[in-house]
Amino acid sequence: MIGAGPSAALPRAPLMLTQARGPLRPKPALRRTGAGPRAALPCGQVYLVGAGPGDPELITLKGKRVLAQADAVLYDELANPALLEWVPAQAERCYVGKRARHHALPQAEIAAWMIERAQRGLCVVRLKGGDPLIFGRGGEELEALARAGVDWEVVPGVSAGTGVASAAGIPLTHRGVSSGVRFLAGHTGLAAAALNPNGETLVVFMGLERLAESAAALVARGWPRTTPVSVIERGTLPGERIITATLAGIAAKVRRAAMQSPALVIVGAVAGLPARWRRSTARSSPPRKSTLPGLILMAHGSPLPGWQTGVDQLARSLAAPGQFSRAAYLPPVRPSLSEVVRAAAAAGVRRLAVVPYFLAPGLHVTHDLPELVAAERRRYPRIEMTLAPCLEGHPALRTAVLARAGEAALSWSDEAKIGGKLGRLGTLGRGGRSAGGVDTSRRGATSSPKIRKKSG
Repeated sequence: MIGAGPSAALPRAPLMLTQARGPLRPKPALRRTGAGPRAALPCGQVYLVGAGPGDPELITLKGKRVLAQADAVLYDELANPALLEWVPAQAERCYVGKRARHHALPQAEIAAWMIERAQRGLCVVRLKGGDPLIFGRGGEELEALARAGVDWEVVPGVSAGTGVASAAGIPLTHRGVSSGVRFLAGHTGLAAAALNPNGETLVVFMGLERLAESAAALVARGWPRTTPVSVIERGTLPGERIITATLAGIAAKVRRAAMQSPALVIVGAVAGLPARWRRSTARSSPPRKSTLPGLILMAHGSPLPGWQTGVDQLARSLAAPGQFSRAAYLPPVRPSLSEVVRAAAAAGVRRLAVVPYFLAPGLHVTHDLPELVAAERRRYPRIEMTLAPCLEGHPALRTAVLARAGEAALSWSDEAKIGGKLGRLGTLGRGGRSAGGVDTSRRGATSSPKIRKKSG
């Protein structure tokens, strides 16, 4: 399935609907539940939500509503990170993604995490790329929930198998050309599959790594060597690429183009229909709403839930209309710099400023961050990425400290003492410029408070 990266035009997360958290009651039997279009979600339940094929605007309205009321979200590698914008700020976010030979968590632990949170009375969302029950191990997760007696509901999603093909203008069925479709998993090869070379379209998930072997197996089973094949990388997302060739030549052409997973493979006559039907690659990117550089506020982070809320909110508050602005954290806290840069690339950002949210240039600033930024520059050579200095020594920081000191002075009862202390701290409350050269007369965060003698 295809996934990876957000759109710049997503709305911010709405507030979570508050729900009473009463004592848990045992559930004697598994119950599939449903909620009305405006109902608050029940506590202690797991929702398997399909994230769609990549473009965050292709999630369903119900999927968006469920995300907006979640207490905890366990999300996959192929679920677009932009969808987390709709998750309440106080909700727990758990990355449980899988790539080839690299799994964040074993499948059994993912199921255990869902069950444990649901049994604590939380509204749990399992966010999965595409449709949750198509090559997403969703059936295994429902089975685990059933054994634990946890209520569940599936929110269907647009499968990459259909969504990516449609967005690329490839009809999987076409009168007189193809009357059937098969969805196949390509990471195990296609040699054992009983396939019909006539009048059928094959849609192969996870098929890039063994593409040459699969193409040879199809030819051996009677598919003509001239059968058209399309390989779609980053389907429905900015930067989408489509390569079309024959079964005999597709593997070599894909290798020369250095295509990478995730990618979808479509085999059959429909892949060779007139190119004028295809969506232009130039139209695959959404309109850019801002030419401002993106901003990433890089912080240390903490595994404690909710610790990052203030940093996340600060990063978003710094953004001008249409500007990309996010917080990222040092490993193992998420989202990582790599995840946020990927989201920026998917949003069409071409310039990024990474600002360390650190007061002093320790090892993280002098060693770790330069290495992380250098790795992202290699990964995204089209993005101009700059690592800014840390906050130490900036004149605005001095102004902020003096402003905080002025606010603290309001608690003192003696006006003369206030005046004397403030005189030693610096000139505040006069408008104009501070000793650091920063204008403090127009910014509420740095302007000094008015000093009044407290009555009583």
